[in-house]
Amino acid sequence: MESQTKGRILMTENHKHPWKARFIVAMIMLILSFIGLIYSQVSKDGSWNYWRFMAPVFAILCLFLSWYLRRKKHSFTLVTAYHEILHWVGLIVAVYLVSYFVNIGIVGRFEASLQVITLLALTTFLAGIYIEFTFIPLGLLLGAFAASAAFVSVYLYAIMVPLTIIVAGVLFFLSKRKHKKKPGTVKPEEENPHTEE
Repeated sequence: MESQTKGRILMTENHKHPWKARFIVAMIMLILSFIGLIYSQVSKDGSWNYWRFMAPVFAILCLFLSWYLRRKKHSFTLVTAYHEILHWVGLIVAVYLVSYFVNIGIVGRFEASLQVITLLALTTFLAGIYIEFTFIPLGLLLGAFAASAAFVSVYLYAIMVPLTIIVAGVLFFLSKRKHKKKPGTVKPEEENPHTEE
């Protein structure tokens, strides 16, 4: 009986939902994105360097979260790491190409920063589809940041501050959401109280 109880407790421990890790990483990315949006309005040319730097930062944060969520389940294999690293290497290569266009004078620095935000939005959104669902609203918000920086600079903060708060709430809800109960898992309090110890 004791071994069955230990087995059930271990099964429930393995299915704990690490919402804090998801929420912390998502909030770091959200705050960095909002800082970038403000910086894009203050210094249009200077934001180019900021957004170039954000590409590897987002990659590291996403890879860390993926590893952290899968490490106990032993589902973070070499193939998984390879796919996820290639996903982010694609972004970094694309940012390098945009940098090349800036260096030879085809594209201005502000336009290039909008392109990098758009690439970052797409890469983050796709990471949400294939790797971790928490990144979907972040990718959508980054896309909204790029559009707002390009088109609605007059009303930028009136639109983006409430939108950022809404996305933070959505991220909190998504990161705290419980997985559906899997068959065969029993919480310790659900055990039969009439069994003899």
